[in-house]
Amino acid sequence: MATFLFEGKEIYYEDHGAGEPLLVLNGIFMSCASWDKFIPAFSKRCRLLLLDFFDQGRTAKMDREYTLEIQVALVDTFMRHLGLARWDIIGISYGGEVALAYAAAYPDSVRKLILSNTTPNTSDWLRDIGHSWEYACSSRNGRQFFKTCIPIVYSPQFYVKNYAWASAREALFERVFTDEIYDAFSRLIRSAEGHDVREQLKDITAETLVISSEFDYVTPLYQQKELVAGIQNAAHAMILDAGHAVMYEKPAEFISLVLGFVASDTDVQII
Repeated sequence: MATFLFEGKEIYYEDHGAGEPLLVLNGIFMSCASWDKFIPAFSKRCRLLLLDFFDQGRTAKMDREYTLEIQVALVDTFMRHLGLARWDIIGISYGGEVALAYAAAYPDSVRKLILSNTTPNTSDWLRDIGHSWEYACSSRNGRQFFKTCIPIVYSPQFYVKNYAWASAREALFERVFTDEIYDAFSRLIRSAEGHDVREQLKDITAETLVISSEFDYVTPLYQQKELVAGIQNAAHAMILDAGHAVMYEKPAEFISLVLGFVASDTDVQII
């Protein structure tokens, strides 16, 4: 648990384990704390680096509008702060969008790239979902925010099966969310509206794994297929019976895919 300065603001990160560095880039409503239960599994096999973007978790809040480019610059500054030359990256949803832009801009800095439930561009579908989330933030009501933003990130069967847990989360949101948090969420949402790296996919040289889930209603499968088609060295894995938040619904499968991919040797030749 440590910090560094970027753009005059304090950036929070965590550094666990040893070995090949694996940077995790959060989904939009996530933070470093979202990965607490994953730390033991990942840090046994690699150097796990967690980072809170601007307006996330314990990183400083912004006082102006911005785009994904500042988050990309933040990632580059983080690498230089650590003195690293290359790392593996896993990006989740919003974090995947940042990872895509970063991998295209700094291809020599990425050894392996994992893109989970993310998109090459903000479609009209995703933009309107974002607008509904913004409206929920403007309500300043934890229950309204939860009902609008959270059910869609899970598969229906997971949500129904774990409804008591979901209801407890709703009550927590009502208690702890502040105006500052809602404003930060809104800026994060708006920062991704102009996201479009479709023309830059060809610049990504890292070996890439795209992870999709069967019931992802936020970042639909067809857009992840576009990633596989557009990135020169991309493989595709589908996790069944899971929604957008696949790492929570199917943690064992998710961890196995990530660790297997970063450890794999694609230079093996059978014949």
